[in-house]
This record gives sequence, C-alpha cells and structure tokens, in this order.
Amino acid sequence: MAERLTRCRPLLGTFVEITGDEGAAIEAAFAAIERVHELMSAHQPDSDVSRINCFAHERAVQVHPWTAAVIERALYWSKQSGGAFDIVAAGAAAVDSGYLPRHSAQPKPECRSWTGLRVADCSVGIAAPGCIDIGGIAKGFAVDRAVDAMKAAGSQCGLVNAGGDIAGFGRQPWPVQVVEPATRQAVANVAVVNGAVATSSVQPDGSAPHLPMRSAGLRSATVCAPNATDADALTKVLLSGSPLAAICLELVEARAFVIDDSGSIAAIERQRRAA
Repeated sequence: MAERLTRCRPLLGTFVEITGDEGAAIEAAFAAIERVHELMSAHQPDSDVSRINCFAHERAVQVHPWTAAVIERALYWSKQSGGAFDIVAAGAAAVDSGYLPRHSAQPKPECRSWTGLRVADCSVGIAAPGCIDIGGIAKGFAVDRAVDAMKAAGSQCGLVNAGGDIAGFGRQPWPVQVVEPATRQAVANVAVVNGAVATSSVQPDGSAPHLPMRSAGLRSATVCAPNATDADALTKVLLSGSPLAAICLELVEARAFVIDDSGSIAAIERQRRAA
C-alpha cells in the first residue's frame, strides 16, 4: 500500500485538509478547490458571484459552467424544499447583517426569493436587485471537484475535508468523527465509503450568521449522501426545520441526524413524497 500523504491549506473561508496516495493528485485537488474559490467567493469583487450580485438585475451575466451548475443545483433544492434552501434569501440576509460585503457597484438587495433567480446556458439573471450567497452549497461542490481531480490524476484513494464538508473514495472506509458544537466533544462516528458527509452547525457561542434560515432549537445537522454538494445543501434544509426535509433526503438516498440545543441527537428518517 502506498504511503498516505496529508496536506492542509486555508481556502473557502476554512482549512482544507486533503489526504491521498499521490502528491500530484493532492496538488490537483487543491487547484480545483482554488478555482471554485476564485469563481464563487462573494468576497472577491471580480468573482462570478460578485458580478451576479452587481449586474444580474440589469443584464444576463455569463458565468463559468461550474458556477452555473452550483446555482442550478441550489435552485433544485429550493424547489424540492419549498424554499427552505434559498441562496437569494440567504444572500440578502448576509448583506443586511454585514456577514457578506456589499461591493461598490452592488445595489441594496430587493429580491429576496429564489423564484426571482434564473440560470440557463451559463447565463444568470435576477428579477430585481439581489444578492446570492452560495456558501451553503459551493463548499460541498468544491470538495466533489477535488475528488474528481484526484481520481483523474491517478489516485486510488483520498479524503477531502473542507471544514466539515468531507468526501472520500477508495477500497477502505474513512472514519469521521462528528462533534457537538458547544463542547467540541465527539458524539458520533461516521464511515465514509465512496461518498460524502457534511455537517453544518452554529458557532460555539450559539450564534449563526452563516445560517440565516436556521430554526430555533437546532444546533447542528449531519448528512451522509453520495456527493458533498447535496450533503452540504441538505444540512441547511434540515437546520431550517422544514417539514420537507425527510422527503429531500429520500431524493438522494441520504441519511441524517440533528443535534438540538439540549445536546440530544435525533436521526431523521427518510420519507417518500406522497403520490
């Protein structure tokens, strides 16, 4: 068995740790994540997301296919969750609170619903001045692209961990510990086998500016799914307290559990949509 290497870098507003059997594959994975960061960071004034937030209410904004893919998947989960996952509402709340910057050419958000956002053929428009925040899904997308890059570079196994959005591949399972947000104590063990797990949680002090649609009483949500993009988005659906959360899990055969403010853990059973 080839020796496993682990490298860590600050990216995506967190620390990204990558383990693999090939140094070149790890570098390719970091390059993929850096590309997602360049395209989708709302903090960079020339990113796709910032250009959307500044100009998409005036004209269609052309974006990279990766950015278009993330927005399309975000809109899919908005529809399936009945708006519990909403990158437009989240973006407006993030700008209002100062959690995200408002660039010089960026108008004050007026559009506050995903229904005003449209994307087609890498072209994005918003019905009125608005702001998108794709941080709730783009990190998972970056992890998936990193895994793709590792495989393309010839790696036989690997694990990508971007601050709680994790994907692993290979013959052996990757053990992952889930911690309780307040105490940082491990409360659950998850085995990642050619799939992904994502956890979204409040800050240790109980604040959650990055989770503007969080339902009171929930501290964290963990989702195991075939890919990190969906796992990442679904954690926010669960944290919203949406009655459609169990149906959304069923759509991608995901498993999940939540931790409430008392520290209790509850598994979320999947549910089929009524015919």
